[in-house]
Amino acid sequence: MAGPVYPDVPKSEGVPDVKRSADNPGTDQQAQMTSDEITVQGYGADEWGIYKANSHELALDADSVISVGFDGEYRVADYPIEEGGFESYDKVALPYVARIVLTKGGKREDRSAFCRTLDSIRRDTELYSVVTPERVYLNCNVTRVSIDRSAEAGAGMIRAEIMLQEIRQEATSSFSNTRDAASADTANQGSAQPKTDAPSTAGVK
Repeated sequence: MAGPVYPDVPKSEGVPDVKRSADNPGTDQQAQMTSDEITVQGYGADEWGIYKANSHELALDADSVISVGFDGEYRVADYPIEEGGFESYDKVALPYVARIVLTKGGKREDRSAFCRTLDSIRRDTELYSVVTPERVYLNCNVTRVSIDRSAEAGAGMIRAEIMLQEIRQEATSSFSNTRDAASADTANQGSAQPKTDAPSTAGVK
């Protein structure tokens, strides 16, 4: 005798609302557990990976994202006071560091293309974004790539750990029309010609 297709669970306090029959789908709890409801602006709700800055183009075409890590550090500046004590006076944010682990399998040609892309982004100075469903970490550059191949994962699986560091875009001030000429920006006026000293007339009568 075949068992019931759906669990025979009574509705009572503390019992989850499961799917009891084809006519009673219950709540969307299962869908909530398998998908993200938070959508990052400009990206899909389930998008993960490394994207090119200012675009939605994937920088690396991986099969899966294994893990994503983020390190944000602040330094507190101190100065000494009397009796050997210290007092804090400032807090400075250091550039964040992101870590993402990707895997790539499939055909040999696909794995070779993935490795070539890794070599390319490891050397370039382009900006990238690390995208997760909840947050996008902007303006970072690849600083380190580690590739792991193991017998446990199979010869046809590439596991790549990629480290990225925030690149801060600092604005520069321009003072070209200032009231005081000494405060204006320096300008290149070409090569300066050396001055020739006048011949000395000392001792000539």
